[in-house]
Amino acid sequence: MQLRRVKPSQIKVPEVRVTAQFTEEDREIFRKTIQEWGIETPILCFEIDGQLVLVDGLNRLEEAVRAGAQTVDVAVRPGDMIQVYTRNIFLDHTRGKHRVSDMIKVLKHLYEDLGQGVEQIQEATHLTRDYIERLLKISRANPEVLAALDAGSIGVGIAGEIVRLPHPIQQEELLAKSTHYRLRAADVREFVDQVLEDMGKLPATPPGQPAQQPARIVEYHCEG
Repeated sequence: MQLRRVKPSQIKVPEVRVTAQFTEEDREIFRKTIQEWGIETPILCFEIDGQLVLVDGLNRLEEAVRAGAQTVDVAVRPGDMIQVYTRNIFLDHTRGKHRVSDMIKVLKHLYEDLGQGVEQIQEATHLTRDYIERLLKISRANPEVLAALDAGSIGVGIAGEIVRLPHPIQQEELLAKSTHYRLRAADVREFVDQVLEDMGKLPATPPGQPAQQPARIVEYHCEG
C-alpha cells in the first residue's frame, strides 16, 4: 500500500457504492472536524489501469472539497473493480449505518453484471450467505419497499417476505399494512403464504405427508 497526496479530481467515484449515513447533527460535527483538522484518516483507493478508484472515504472526500482542500491523502492499493465493490461493502457494513438500497445495488451489480456468485461475494465481504441471497431477492422489490427499508419503516426480514408477492400493487398494499399495523416478519410471511396459496403459486403438500395446519387468519387482507 502506498500513501499519496493527490487532487480530488484525480479520484473516480463508482456510480454504485455503499456510503455511511449521518444524522444532521453528526454531519455538522463531521464537517467542522474536517474544516479544523483536515482528513486524519487517508481515503482508500484502488489503482486500476492508472486510475484511482474510490473504495472508502466518500464523505471525507466531499467535505475536503467543500472546505477548499487542493489535495487529499490517499492510501493506494492495486486491484480491480470487483475488489472495489466487495471491499466497499465490507468496510461500510462493519462501520454501521448505511442505506440498505445502496448495499442491494452493489450486490446486484456484482452478481448480475460482474458475474460474481454468492459464495464469491460472501468470501470477499464476510456477509452471511442468507443475507446476500435475501438482499438479491429484495433487489426485485417495488421501489416503495426499498424506500421503506432506507427509512427504517421495515426491516430486511419483512422486505424479504413482501418481495415474494409477484405484483407491484400487492407489494405496495402489503407494505402499507405492514407499517400501519406494525406487523412482525412472521405475520407477513404467514399472510404472503396465504395470498400465494390463493393464487395457486404455493406447491401442494407432497404425497404421503400430512397437510400442515392452516395458517392463522389475519384480520386484514391484501387486495389484488
